[in-house]
Amino acid sequence: MIFLKGLFILRFSRPYPGLDDTHVCDQNSSRSFDPVPRDAQLASRVCIMCIIACLFFERNAMKKKCEKKKKKLILACISFLRYIPELDSLIEMTTVPEPKRKTCSYIFHREPLTSLIELSSLVTSDRLRGFVDQYGDILTLLKMVVDPVPLQTLLQFYDPELRCFTFQDYQLALTLEEYSILLGVPVRHQVPFLDVPKEVDFRVIARALHLSVRDISDSWKTNGDVVGLPLKFLLRVARGEAEKGNWGAFHAQLAVMIYGIVLFPSMPNFIDYAAVCIFIGRNPVPTLLADTYYAIHSRHGKGGAIRCCLPLLLRWFMSLLPVSGPFVDAQSTYRWTQRVMSLTSYDIRWQSYRMDVRDVIMSCGEFRNVPLVGTKGCINYNPVLSLRQLGFIMSRRPLEAEIAESVYFEKKNDPVRLEQIGRAWKSIGVRDGSILGKKFAIAMPDYTDWVKKRVETLLLPYDRMNPLQVQPPLILADTVPAEQYKQALMESRRLKEKEQDAQMELYQAKAEKLNLSHQLRDIQSADVGEIRSKKRSYSEMETLLDAEHRECLRLQRAEAGHLKKIRDLEKQLRAKDIQMKKEVDQRLASETQLRAEVMELRRQLKEKITPLPECSECELLIDQCHYLKTLIPGSLLGGIHLLYFVGYLDLCCMIQLLIYR
Repeated sequence: MIFLKGLFILRFSRPYPGLDDTHVCDQNSSRSFDPVPRDAQLASRVCIMCIIACLFFERNAMKKKCEKKKKKLILACISFLRYIPELDSLIEMTTVPEPKRKTCSYIFHREPLTSLIELSSLVTSDRLRGFVDQYGDILTLLKMVVDPVPLQTLLQFYDPELRCFTFQDYQLALTLEEYSILLGVPVRHQVPFLDVPKEVDFRVIARALHLSVRDISDSWKTNGDVVGLPLKFLLRVARGEAEKGNWGAFHAQLAVMIYGIVLFPSMPNFIDYAAVCIFIGRNPVPTLLADTYYAIHSRHGKGGAIRCCLPLLLRWFMSLLPVSGPFVDAQSTYRWTQRVMSLTSYDIRWQSYRMDVRDVIMSCGEFRNVPLVGTKGCINYNPVLSLRQLGFIMSRRPLEAEIAESVYFEKKNDPVRLEQIGRAWKSIGVRDGSILGKKFAIAMPDYTDWVKKRVETLLLPYDRMNPLQVQPPLILADTVPAEQYKQALMESRRLKEKEQDAQMELYQAKAEKLNLSHQLRDIQSADVGEIRSKKRSYSEMETLLDAEHRECLRLQRAEAGHLKKIRDLEKQLRAKDIQMKKEVDQRLASETQLRAEVMELRRQLKEKITPLPECSECELLIDQCHYLKTLIPGSLLGGIHLLYFVGYLDLCCMIQLLIYR
């Protein structure tokens, strides 16, 4: 009745098609009749009469005759209402709108990157491969333009309890594996970055950045509550290294600047110590994922600035959306919110680049999910909700323990819990395809129903939209096109032929197996004696081998004894050698001492000997002696040697007398 009363307010300004003929109603008949008025005025009058009749019959509902007439009038009114186009709009006006969750406004601020982009242009194509292999695909994130509208839309769907983004009939969650693929850096199965050291080791930083310790210590600054290096200092030294052609140092300095400004932004134009430590550790993916989750979770329901690696977050979201079709074609006619609300699980690209993922980190230590440590705080995420993104089957709804909120705190407030997370990362729970199942990115009804119930509790941020893309039919049609039927029939025949061939091959294999078994039995019965003789020969060979083994053991023991004797003799020789060296050293010392004494005696002798004065007579006598020596023949020199010696003594005596005179 309320609905019929609402029809009373309709105003018909034009006649409706199909209302030109009037059909007479047989009042004695129990069938419903179709009153078709000639114009809109007659239609409105009939509608009013039906309403009045219904009101009248409500008062006389106890009478059976009135009850029959009431039914006839109601059926006639309903059959008449199908000619009123305003009926759909009226129904839409009378329906209650679906409640929606509250939306927030987020700010996505990025520092000017002109200087870094200009510096990155020095990485030419021939050196780009080496840079990417060493530091990952971070140059793409540097040059990527961040559109805030998709990110603004995405964050409205964040589910703080499940650490994911919940849409109409599907869920999306950031994962370590996806970030690793997008960044081009593997996730190391080790303890990730926990916190900066209490004392700064300038030597380690200088070695990583190819700079001197003095340059690092002189340029180390404090900015707010963090310490690090100014961007202008690293830009200056990087340009200098590029001019010198030191490309290894240039690449390292460019990479650490991208780490501090793009991947882990902290202060404007400043690379803080945490970014430098993560760069040195070469395991940035867990920290990147932690910063993203922590930034989104901490600002959920409040709005404000989101400080994390925005290019990587946008790249992840865009990799899941359709790249062609109505979703892309409607970007000029529909808003981002409407386009996202029109998506279903059928439209998401589940198997783009994630089909290569084989191992998934599902837990750490005593945690059933994965705890993450960022630069500011710690938070957990639930990998069980992202299996479909990685190409696996979502076979069931997750367990409560798998999606429980286990970690969310600021690092400086709970150092004990931080150490617990560090210990948990020493025992990483990795699952592969043998546990997770085959690669087939679908969701079972149990999981889909659970997501829809979650949407009813969580609510959606925007109004629902009809899918822009054609959805697959949920129920198969009764008839199929002839071409598809022929293809299916041919495929069925081909499979039947293949089955027959397989059965024939199976029969042949069984027959061959039976034949081989008979041959084997014949061979076994014919060669029993030979086998026994072989067994005897084998036993004899074993006996010989045992004897040889014992002989080898004896020789080994003898060899060990000889080696021991050799070692003893070597020890004795070394002892004698040491003793001989000591004796030689003593002899050398005594010779040195005697040589010194001889030198001293010579010196004393020289001091005691008085030199002869100069005398012309003495020189004359000496010359005469030499002359006499020349006159004596060589043959007589031996015979008169004694006389010559006596004469020489006399001559010396005479010389001495002359001297004393």
